[in-house]
Order: sequence, then structure tokens, then C-alpha cells
Amino acid sequence: MGIDDRIQELEEKLHETPVNKSTETERGRLKARIAELKEEKQQKQKGTGDTSGYAVKKRGDATVALVGFPSVGKSTLLNALTNAESETGEYEFTTLDVEPGMMKHKGANIQILDVPGLIGGAAEGKGDGTQVLSVVRNADLVLILLDPEEMRYEEITQELYNADIRLNKSSPDMKIEKKGKGGINISSTVDLDINEETIRDIMHQRGYVNANAVIREKVGLDRFIDGLMDNRKYVPMISAVNKIDQIDAGIRKEFKEEHDLLISAETGENLDELKDLMFEGLSLIRIYMKKKGEDPDRDEPLILREGDTVGDALDELPGDMRDRFKAAKVTGDSSKFPEQKVGTDHELMDEDILELNLRHV
Repeated sequence: MGIDDRIQELEEKLHETPVNKSTETERGRLKARIAELKEEKQQKQKGTGDTSGYAVKKRGDATVALVGFPSVGKSTLLNALTNAESETGEYEFTTLDVEPGMMKHKGANIQILDVPGLIGGAAEGKGDGTQVLSVVRNADLVLILLDPEEMRYEEITQELYNADIRLNKSSPDMKIEKKGKGGINISSTVDLDINEETIRDIMHQRGYVNANAVIREKVGLDRFIDGLMDNRKYVPMISAVNKIDQIDAGIRKEFKEEHDLLISAETGENLDELKDLMFEGLSLIRIYMKKKGEDPDRDEPLILREGDTVGDALDELPGDMRDRFKAAKVTGDSSKFPEQKVGTDHELMDEDILELNLRHV
């Protein structure tokens, strides 16, 4: 029996198993085994699968995957945002390969990848779904583009979930450490939605015999299994409804309440707002470098991520900056006062001005 058949058999058993406290452990076993088989299948596809036409080198400061079902206007949007010239058309499957483009915004170079339109069952490999989703897994942000005539938002997010892509979530706040003996010890700082017997059973199935499990989040079955798996990808997401120039005000209001932004790739409506949303969703920050006695360079900022430090800035700059580093001065939201003297562990914020004091060589 192949992996797909085994997965299907277990999923049927799971579907037939009622949801209640008495079946929690059994459902946990089934879900954990399904997750393991899907991970095994993914590893085999990675080693032997044909990914020709989909292997796109990441460039720029960050990468956005433009995702949607066929004919939602992804190619038109890509052309409107970037220097790409992707073929467009009013029919399905215009984009057969991944089309990259580069968007310049607030000093950052943001690579946007227009991936082929998803179809139902993409996570199981239909319509080159495995290759398409591998591109999405490697992105720094997912932009879901929707058609007001046929939204299908839940269908798209379910396909991404089935491909082990977790949108707008962080990894579970839990830590598993193996030890030499003593079995499995469980400690938590919150009330759990699953019992300890189920946790131990799932961990045994995952190969843990002696381990300490520390859980700091109220996890359910699926979330706990996510925390044990190695193939989960946690990616921020924006949802945008396209073609709003074709819908009336009442429908617009409804969509605005449910999604991040309404746009028109054709007319350009709200595309500047979309660029801002992508910049924020990627957690990018601009650092203006300054030489002693000169004005800061605001035209070509150093692009970093929220939480990055002076040390991270040194690593991004060319040359042997870290080896030559003596001190730095920072002016901006992260400093207590202008030109505060800081070290490599100082955390920078958007639009800080950074002046480096380096040793001469």
C-alpha cells in the first residue's frame, strides 16, 4: 500500500471517529500518523519530484508569493506593481510557470512571484500543486488575491493548510527536550485543551521515549501536533479583493470588513496602500546610514527586519564591518536621545539613523 492510500485510509478512520473526550487519544494518534505520512511524502517529493519551471531564486530584500485560483488577475497585478511583463488574458491558466517581478517600495526591493493558479487538490499534487506550493512555502509573505465574483477564500486557505503552511500564525509556544531516562514529563503554564495521556501517546508515536515537554500555550490536538512536526511553515498573509471597479458600494463594504484591502489591478486603485501593507506584513524596517559630519542617506536605506540589531546591520553591510566595529550612534525611535552611543546588541527601529565608528585597517 502506497503513502497516498495509507493517508486516505487513516483520514477515513478519522472521519468515522466521533469527536468527544473518550476518543481524544485515538483521534490524536490518527492525526499524528497522518501528519507523519504527509511529511514523509513531502520529503520524497523533494528528493525526486520534478520542479522544473518552479525553481525561482530568491532575490531582493524579501519575497512575496501572489496566490489565487485561476483568472483572478494575478498577472495584471504583478505587471502593475513591478517591472515584470507577465502574459495576461481573460481565460484560465494564463500563467503556467512562476513569473517573478521586483517591486521597489520605501527603499526596499521586494520580489513578487506570480505562481500558477491553484486548483482544488493542489496540496495532493493536482495541477502541479506540489511544485506551486513549494514556492509558496519559501516566501516571506503570502498575498491571496480574490475575485469578487467567485471568492473561494476558505478553499485557498484550506489548500495552503493542507500543504502545512500556517498563515498569520507563529509556531506553538512549546519546547520539547529529549533526556536520557525518566519517561515523558509534561509541564504547562496554562490550562490545556488536551489531556496528558493524549500528549504522551502522540509524543511516543513521534519517537519520544524520554523527554521534557514544556507548554506555554493553550494548544489543541492540531496545534500540538504542529509543534512536534518539522515541516510546518509559518508565513504572514494579506488578503486582497481585486476588480473592485466592477462592484457596487454595498458589496465593497461587506468585502472590506472581511479582508485586508480592496484593489483594482486594472485601474490602480489602492495599489499604493497594498504596497504599504506588504512592507508592513514583511516586518521590514529602513535604516538610514550616516557618515561622520554628513547627512544620512535617505535615498538608499539599509533594509532590515523588525527585531534586528546593530550587529545584524553590520552583517548585512559589505566588507568586514563587524571585525572593525568600535561603537555606533543611533538617532530615532530606538534611541533614548539623539546620537545615543550603542553596541552591537542594540535593537533598531524603522527609520533610525545609524552612524558607525570603525577601526581603520
